[in-house]
Amino acid sequence: MPDLPISQLPEITAVTQNAEYAVSQGGVTYRIKAGNASSGNLHGAFHSELTQSATSANTAYVMSAATTDYAVGVSVSNGGDITVSSGGTYNLQFSSVFKKVQGGSIEYVSVWVTVNDNNVDWTNTDVTMANNNELIVAAWNFVLELNAGDVVNMMWSSTTSQMQMVAIPTQINPNRPGTPSVIITLTQI
Repeated sequence: MPDLPISQLPEITAVTQNAEYAVSQGGVTYRIKAGNASSGNLHGAFHSELTQSATSANTAYVMSAATTDYAVGVSVSNGGDITVSSGGTYNLQFSSVFKKVQGGSIEYVSVWVTVNDNNVDWTNTDVTMANNNELIVAAWNFVLELNAGDVVNMMWSSTTSQMQMVAIPTQINPNRPGTPSVIITLTQI
């Protein structure tokens, strides 16, 4: 095709996964399929349908969220290793349902972020758990600068081995869906 000004190029009204683009970066021109191209819309939504237990006090655990709900350029492996395919700024959000199974004293759950197995400064928050069998939802978000291939984990620990992140099956009266023990989303912004 001859070199034409943009105004004279044919217009495309629908893009398929097999559409290809020419992209120049660092003096090299690459061919990219539409399914691998992104303009800030990489995202992943993951959850867990399993109850997760602390088996030891004061031990770091990865929040497992192995079920993929939606994903473009963000993937999960090993239960909770969330990997990005492209660098950029991301919004990490999570929610988890904590339950202290037994014990009469006040206990604490810590929740924080790691990137490539390194703690991210100033991301920890402690949740106070006073009553047995009470459910407390922890949920917040973080903005992270990530590089292609970075692995993000939501981490947790407890001052007791009697702590769980609980999944609740489908309920009735009224009928409603199950509650995941963990929901994690990572969205490029």
